[in-house]
Amino acid sequence: MAPALWIELCSWIIVLFGIIDGFCYAMYRFISNDTTEYDMEFLWDNKFRLKDLELDRKKRR
Repeated sequence: MAPALWIELCSWIIVLFGIIDGFCYAMYRFISNDTTEYDMEFLWDNKFRLKDLELDRKKRR
């Protein structure tokens, strides 16, 4: 293989890993965001407290 083809191949691999890394980071941010307030409002309709559901923030961290 000519050196130019190796450089192009490595470039495409780096671009592909960059896209995969960006996707993984976006998924991490989406999953790691705390959605407790959303759940409390829409799922539980604010009927319970965090302590009642054993979701106290102090214990989780």
